Amino acid sequence: MLDAFLARVKPALAPPLEGSPLERLHQSVVRGAEWLHSKDAPVAVRLISDVQEDPVLRRLFLERFYLPRRAMNVDLVQQAIAAGELPRDTDADLLIDALTGPLYFRRIIGHAPVSEAFASELSEAFASELASRVLQAFRRPVGL
Repeated sequence: MLDAFLARVKPALAPPLEGSPLERLHQSVVRGAEWLHSKDAPVAVRLISDVQEDPVLRRLFLERFYLPRRAMNVDLVQQAIAAGELPRDTDADLLIDALTGPLYFRRIIGHAPVSEAFASELSEAFASELASRVLQAFRRPVGL
């Protein structure tokens, strides 16, 4: 079942290739929301739940699906930091958790829809907050 799931979702969650690192991160979050709103989402939620009970399946799920996708997003955050789009002190792991956690939470709990609009709002809110931190850092006087 895991192999079939992976074969099905890989094309839908392929890394974005166009735009700046921050734009590609935004696209990745929106694609994740689209996928969590798709007909494949119930299977994914069941699989995520089921692998928690089996250490071997959990390891395979993490190694084959979750960790590579997370690494791709962490890399985008690091590229955005290097490009000056995010502050140098941005915690990539925390940012990825903050951007993706609410999507999975909404899907699993079901209290609100997982939508492109929500994902865009979430991504833009974090980008805006982090961008304002970059601007504040640039405005600080530098002691020479």
